[in-house]
Amino acid sequence: MEMKKPKKIIRWKAWDYSSAGAYFVTICTQNWECSFGEIRHNLDFMDIGLNADSSIPYPHLHSYMRPTTIAEIAWRFWKEIPSHYPFVVLDAFVIMPNHIHGILFFDKEPNEDWNPYQFGPQRNNLADVIRAYKGSVKRWANKKEIPFSWQGRYHDRVIRNVDELKRIQTYIWNNPFNWNSDQENPDYRL
Repeated sequence: MEMKKPKKIIRWKAWDYSSAGAYFVTICTQNWECSFGEIRHNLDFMDIGLNADSSIPYPHLHSYMRPTTIAEIAWRFWKEIPSHYPFVVLDAFVIMPNHIHGILFFDKEPNEDWNPYQFGPQRNNLADVIRAYKGSVKRWANKKEIPFSWQGRYHDRVIRNVDELKRIQTYIWNNPFNWNSDQENPDYRL
């Protein structure tokens, strides 16, 4: 009988994931399938005035995603998280072809009893919120007979300060523009 390796715990073991804080979350589709749509790049021209007499055409690349029905549901259900978890405040969010990025603020009173991360059943913490979100999108897809699955895990980062928050917000907002060089892009080549 072959022994399975224990799964590597990817959470910050010293952190209480039910506590107040800001959480950067990435959730991927199963096998990084592009279930949510495709990124389109549109080349527009903007005039930027150099001085009162002249201007030059300046190319500006606009990137956006053409969403599928399941992407629209993923977006709608993300916006509904605070109605199920009133302590959650949504911040930057983007849906990419095969993953999502979002920032969730937990607006709670400080915990009297600090409970560092532990594997197992938990309530009103980050794992509970993400499990409910992923489950609702998956159930909707099943009901509509749309083939769709998430990867079993997700990635998170506890945001530690305002500078980090700003960097992550910028990263999220620029994600569609950077899709061609994103390692999650199946067409990306090193």
